Amino acid sequence: MKQQKGLALLMVLLIFAIISVLAVAMIDRQSSDIQRSATMLALQQARSYVIGAESAVRTGLYLDWDNNKDVDHDKEEWNQERTFPLSPGTARIRIQDAQGRFNLNSLSKGASNRAVQKERFTNLLNELGLDVAFADELYRWMDESSQEDDRYQAMEPPYRAAYQGCSHTSELMLLDGLDETAYKRLEAYVACLPITTQLNINTATAPVLSALDSKLSLSDAEAIISARGDKGFASVDDFWALSQVEPFTKETSSGSSSSSDSSSDSSDSTSGSGTSNASTRWDKADFSVKSEYFETFIRIELGDRIATGEILIHRDNATGTMNTLYRDYSRREGRRPADISSTTTTQ
Repeated sequence: MKQQKGLALLMVLLIFAIISVLAVAMIDRQSSDIQRSATMLALQQARSYVIGAESAVRTGLYLDWDNNKDVDHDKEEWNQERTFPLSPGTARIRIQDAQGRFNLNSLSKGASNRAVQKERFTNLLNELGLDVAFADELYRWMDESSQEDDRYQAMEPPYRAAYQGCSHTSELMLLDGLDETAYKRLEAYVACLPITTQLNINTATAPVLSALDSKLSLSDAEAIISARGDKGFASVDDFWALSQVEPFTKETSSGSSSSSDSSSDSSDSTSGSGTSNASTRWDKADFSVKSEYFETFIRIELGDRIATGEILIHRDNATGTMNTLYRDYSRREGRRPADISSTTTTQ
């Protein structure tokens, strides 16, 4: 009888132990679920702030267009980085003119002045202290006649060359030899825009301007930026008339033009008299003083939760209509120009 009572007591204690273990496990899982839900809620809240900030950016860009449809420059309100308080946390918004960068798609096969743009990309690489061979690499990457597939398919993992223009600058890291360090140095100076997109001379940085010609120094480019003043150039003609620019834009006889001027796929301009024996080294059609493509970086911090968005917006210059071309929620910081003060160039 005593043995049966002892066995019953052991069974009761065992049941209570099992119940206790199950209860602890349930409480622990419930706690994890609550924490996970709170984290997802915070992230969704931060993402909602990003979407709201994008809407605010669109409104700001429309107001800018409505105020002045003819000129966009780097001293305007939209080009100033802003930080706004949240409860708790902050929202940081930075808008950059994508047309102030070198357009990588100007190297694609359909570009009318492809050889000239290749020289400019080479100059930019040189200015940033990067391997100028990347210009040839990208040139071939976009052209199926180069037959690059064998080399890239031999890599691990294998992949094929694009043979077309880019949609995002991060595609550069697919090029053989171009690593993340080189990309980070380059990314703030390049964009992937439609082939015919013009360079906005009112927002272009000194390295991008200097890359227009191997004989245009960085100090000349900085002088051009100073000449823009607080309101930017009112027209391309104002830029064309600068002493730093005139050597590359003045009309010369075709016989004395440099070899790059007579490149088969570069764009030449005839004189106003209609004669065919005069040309300009630069094509005025490559430049503009207004923009349609704006890249926005938004960073939302709510406590220890962070949500970001890199967004490319197209603003139609005729109607002011906005279209979002891409959104990237993976970046943690926006593009920042590299410090090239210590870069040694061999132009």
